[in-house]
Amino acid sequence: MIMINTGHLRSAFSYSLWVLLLILLVGGIASTGFFEKPPAGTDWAPPTMLAVSALLVLMYFGLRGVVGLIVGGLIGFGAELIGVSTGFPFGGYEYTNVLGWSILKVPIALIAAWILVISFTACTASMLKLRFRASMVFAPLFLVIIDLCLEPVATGSLNAWSWHSSAIEYAYYGVPLTNFVGWFLVGFLAFLPVVGTVPRQTFFAFLPGALVIAFFVMVNLIERHTFGALSGLTVLVIGVYGLLRRNRNILSG
Repeated sequence: MIMINTGHLRSAFSYSLWVLLLILLVGGIASTGFFEKPPAGTDWAPPTMLAVSALLVLMYFGLRGVVGLIVGGLIGFGAELIGVSTGFPFGGYEYTNVLGWSILKVPIALIAAWILVISFTACTASMLKLRFRASMVFAPLFLVIIDLCLEPVATGSLNAWSWHSSAIEYAYYGVPLTNFVGWFLVGFLAFLPVVGTVPRQTFFAFLPGALVIAFFVMVNLIERHTFGALSGLTVLVIGVYGLLRRNRNILSG
């Protein structure tokens, strides 16, 4: 009888995902720095990067966390469906085909994107040992700061979506301020299913989100979006502070 070690299979699978994620991130930064537009035949890369990142995150959460993240991702996706068709709560916008297959003009990869930012926020709140009320104030504000990093790249060189607003004087890199109000409201609702969740392996659950945000920071710097880069650095510093604080408490305990 041939015995299969499922632990080894899982380790090999997760290792392959980490390698693929790093290749996609480095390739994305290189294509931004050396090419005016993405090389031909790489249209699969952005949705794949989001899917791989989200899958890695889910591997390091327990059952409650996985269910909560999926529900949170679906809440975010539902808000996108409403937003694209009505303009509420983010403002008027539409997606391009950069993020792959869509349902009602909203890329399916957005479920993974919401899972990723919610998990990064949940890990940070957990490492900072925030209680329920503090977490529910912290999380939507933290998610807004993350979006301040994402928007200049996503609506710029990535061309993942575009805004209909013409009120540039009230905008952030061409993004209407209503978008960030919408992110606060949707972030609050999407975070509720995971509030208080502690990952099984905090560092590895935290890392995919940190790497993707670092990718956006790098692209912001390359494209000289100063405030976008500073926003990303802010959430990374807060997250790393929480990680160091957690590790120090474990060592001292």
